[in-house]
This record gives sequence, structure tokens and C-alpha cells, in this order.
Amino acid sequence: MTTSSSRPLSRGRGDLATLIFTLILALTPVARAADAAAAPPPPAALTLTTGDEPDEFALPKISDPLEPLNRAVFKFNDGLYSLVLRPVAHGYERAVPEGARHGLANFFENIKFPVRLVGNVLAGRPKRAAQETGKFLLDSTVGFAGLVQVSASMPALADVPPSGVGTAFAAWGINTGPYLVLPFYGPNDLRDTFGLVGDYYLVPMNWNAFQQMHGYRWEWSTGLESLDVIQGSPETLRHYDAFLKSALDPYIAVRNGFLQYRENAVKK
Repeated sequence: MTTSSSRPLSRGRGDLATLIFTLILALTPVARAADAAAAPPPPAALTLTTGDEPDEFALPKISDPLEPLNRAVFKFNDGLYSLVLRPVAHGYERAVPEGARHGLANFFENIKFPVRLVGNVLAGRPKRAAQETGKFLLDSTVGFAGLVQVSASMPALADVPPSGVGTAFAAWGINTGPYLVLPFYGPNDLRDTFGLVGDYYLVPMNWNAFQQMHGYRWEWSTGLESLDVIQGSPETLRHYDAFLKSALDPYIAVRNGFLQYRENAVKK
């Protein structure tokens, strides 16, 4: 029997656990939520360049009026990635077999289907919306709830370009706005920062309908979101490190790499 005096203590422990899970969720470097949802696995990975090596001085037109502040946040994030996310990523790779890691990556990409669907519908791309629907139905059934990406072997459904609310904004002709470095999250721009809000509410794990289900516990969605970040962290860090390798200025390398990626993504 739970006494009234134990309830505040239980709630306090729950709040602490929520804070810890939230910190883990936030530590997703250089990855956009929309891109993580839409891109082929691993969802958090960035493939930001078209050549063999990232060109940190490649973009001639960059709006970065907050560069001093952005640099400070970049340094803060980099320290957190090294202290927290990197050990988590290494531990995950050691503990989980490669086949299981691929299955988890496929699963989380599959359940974020609404982000890609709505992004394509808002951008006026019905063919891609139909392709995403076909991928979701096939992978959810034949692919055992998305654990196996059966659609990748079908030319008509493979390699559908990434999409989300941010890419829809771009299709509408909305400019990127200034470059931003968000605490914990990493590089972004003003347009895609607003896109993140829409993407968040399109992910089924965040739907209010699930939270209203009888017996629902916050640990379910928080645990899934945390696992999503953890499973994508090894590949994310490999791409992040690729930008920092031999970079004369790591901040510029990551900034230009991100902007190149976003420019290429919205043109597809």
C-alpha cells in the first residue's frame, strides 16, 4: 500500500529520471530531427557533402550574425558530446550486435513515417508521399514492424529523398534565415528550427492520443526516444568527427557542412 508521504518522493524520483532522459535525448549532435526521421538508416547520420572530404570554406553565402554566441554554444556542445554521448555510443556498439543495431535503426525510421509523409504533402509532392506510404506499409508488415527494411530492395521505393516540415518550408520559398547553434542539439537555421517543432508533434511517440491510453506511462515514450538517440549516436559521431578531422576551424567546418547538406536536401 502506497502512503501519501511516499507519493512526493516517488514523484521526485520520476522528475529526476525525466531530467536524465531529457539530457540523453538532447545530446544528438549535428542531427536534425526531420533528417533523422527521413533519411535512410542510421536516422541521425549526416551525409553532408558531395565529395570525399567536407569543404569548410565552400559556401559563399552564409548568414551568421550570431557567430560569437554560436561559437560559444558549439564549444559547449562539443564538450558534452565528448563527455556524455561518445561513451554512450561506444558502449552501445560494444554491447549490441551489428544486426540488432541495423534492426533498431530501421524500426525507428519506419515509425517516423508521418514526418516524411506530411513533409511531402505540404511540399506538394504527391508521388513521394505515395512512395513513403508504400514503404511504411511494406516494411511494417513484411518487414516485421520495420525491423527489416524490405522496401530498400525495391527500386520504386528505395532512396526517396528526405522530407519534413523544414523541407516543406523550403519548398514554399521560405529563406533559411540566420545560422544557429542550438544548445545540446547542434547546428541549425531559423527556418528549420521552426520545422523541428512540427516534426516533433508528427512523431507517433509524441502523440497525445497515445498518452491518453489507459495504463500509459511516461517511461514508455521517453525510453523509446532515448533508445532512438542512443542507437543513432555511433554513426552520428562518425560523421561529426569526419568534419572535425583536419579542419582548420571546426566551427566553420561543421557550419558549412550542415548548410551544404540542407541546401542539397531541399533541392532533391
